[in-house]
Amino acid sequence: MAKKQKILLGINLVLASLVFVGNYFYLTEGGLTLKAACSSGFALMGLINLIYALAIKAENLKFNVSMATGLVFACLGDIVLGFDFIIGAALFAIGHICYFISYCMLQRIVRRDFLIGGILFVLAGGFVLFCPLLEFPEQIMQIVCLVYALIISMMLGKAISNFYATKTILTTVILVGSVLFFFSDLMLVFDWFMGMGKIAGRLCMGTYYPAECLLGLSACLHVLCGSRRNKK
Repeated sequence: MAKKQKILLGINLVLASLVFVGNYFYLTEGGLTLKAACSSGFALMGLINLIYALAIKAENLKFNVSMATGLVFACLGDIVLGFDFIIGAALFAIGHICYFISYCMLQRIVRRDFLIGGILFVLAGGFVLFCPLLEFPEQIMQIVCLVYALIISMMLGKAISNFYATKTILTTVILVGSVLFFFSDLMLVFDWFMGMGKIAGRLCMGTYYPAECLLGLSACLHVLCGSRRNKK
């Protein structure tokens, strides 16, 4: 690995570590400012990796563009969610769509993607629609959660499908990040609409930031793996 590549990887690991430390204090102290700082960390990972990819004219730049865009929208969603649930969820949804697109930049869409994503959506959507323990203050929030369930299910379904097709470090990191994302969103529903309080809230944030950082790291790995292939 070249010196510049080691520096890039090091920057990603340092930023991820700072996000984890910040998340620890956020879980204990709270505060939108601290949350925004943590979210800015993973967004910065995506942007730095994109800038590096552009600088070296890396192959398949569309992956880095989509991933960086998704990370930025997720960061914005984190901040806005503290003021408006629907707008914040919409920003998150755009971020997830960008993640899904980035996954498609690695491997083209196949029927297996929709099969796995469809099964996940039946489970997630059925939970949102029929779980008697869920209490939505307004029907629009249930609709938002249902749409969100569809998007996150397709995102995880594509990650699983890509991993099934090609088992690499990159697809593994993306898969783990996507699974953590799915679980974090589930805990968010438990926290907001089932009144499970601190337990669900801590599980949500305790898995959310690792998920985002893994996706940010995947953009770094994509550039590094592409650079290695180009040298062969």
